[in-house]
Amino acid sequence: MNRRIRNGILIVLVGLAVIALGVFVTGREFWQRLALPPPPAPQTVNTERVVVSTHDIKPGTVLKAEDLRFAEMPVGLAPAGAITNLEAAIGKFAKADLVVGEMILDHKLADPTNVSHDVGFMLDDNEVLMAFPASDLMSTLNVIQRGDLVDIFASMSQEVPKKTAGSAELTSEQSQETEKYTFTFDALQRVQITAMVIDVVAGKRNGSLPLDGSENLVQPDTVENKTRAYLLALSPQDALVLKHLKDIGATFDIVLRAPTSHQLFEVQPVMSDYLLDRYELKK
Repeated sequence: MNRRIRNGILIVLVGLAVIALGVFVTGREFWQRLALPPPPAPQTVNTERVVVSTHDIKPGTVLKAEDLRFAEMPVGLAPAGAITNLEAAIGKFAKADLVVGEMILDHKLADPTNVSHDVGFMLDDNEVLMAFPASDLMSTLNVIQRGDLVDIFASMSQEVPKKTAGSAELTSEQSQETEKYTFTFDALQRVQITAMVIDVVAGKRNGSLPLDGSENLVQPDTVENKTRAYLLALSPQDALVLKHLKDIGATFDIVLRAPTSHQLFEVQPVMSDYLLDRYELKK
């Protein structure tokens, strides 16, 4: 076999090999395109816990632990003001209707300790809130606290017609004569301190000069709480009584009850005649 024939056969074999390789590559790519794409890798979603309601809640309801639960929410989807811990919602009032599963938002809750805005949610429908001055001795000693049960004593002076001996009719001048009587009585009983208005006064105390001659020590600032007024939830009639007594210049003292004392005491108003009779004094 001459060289020309051998070269021809070699060229044919190389051509067949190239064709076979091309067919193989083309077929492989074709079948790869027909095959289904692999499923996408699962993506991890970061979540955060928010507080939601466990049932429908009406406005004015005090939220308890059984009214709330946690729910998972993708990070960034929770609106501003979303409550993320139960303690921030328990004990507060619902300002609006809440449906089951609704996210608890801060602006939908009323804080009963917020004297400036939300204390009205603690009132019953038949009550009004009245500010009462904290000017008596118990108040200056900071004895009274929010939630305490107290009685309010009042003393007032009033001009009454002057008593005369005998039963004869009084002349016009005698009928105009008056004398002042001072009465002390229990104005209101079993009143609960709904809230308090307190001034926080800060001061600074300097320590004494140490014996080693070093500089005078400055102690931390001291804080003093001064009660300005009490906020009382009263019936409208009781509130009018207290206002009238304030307007005519009555002097008040607050006395503290035991937390379990809910009875109404039977007391008699005290004036000079009562003291004369009680202590058997001669007038």
